[in-house]
Amino acid sequence: MTRQTGIIITVVLAVLVACPSIFCCLFGALSAAGQGTFTGISDQTGQIPPAVGVGLICLSVIGLLVPVASWFFLVRGKTA
Repeated sequence: MTRQTGIIITVVLAVLVACPSIFCCLFGALSAAGQGTFTGISDQTGQIPPAVGVGLICLSVIGLLVPVASWFFLVRGKTA
């Protein structure tokens, strides 16, 4: 695999994985801070538990590490 292929794979992973992870992290931070609400069936509303927000933050960190790991293994150290 060439360096160019590794860069293309890293950019695709960044778009498909890292961008949604950023939104997941923001939603998790708001939920962990107690700002998250939901509306269920028949107009039931409630607070999202802060533990859900912490879980979302952890998942988003894993999602942000995927493009970094792909760059590390596919691109770093290869010459042009």
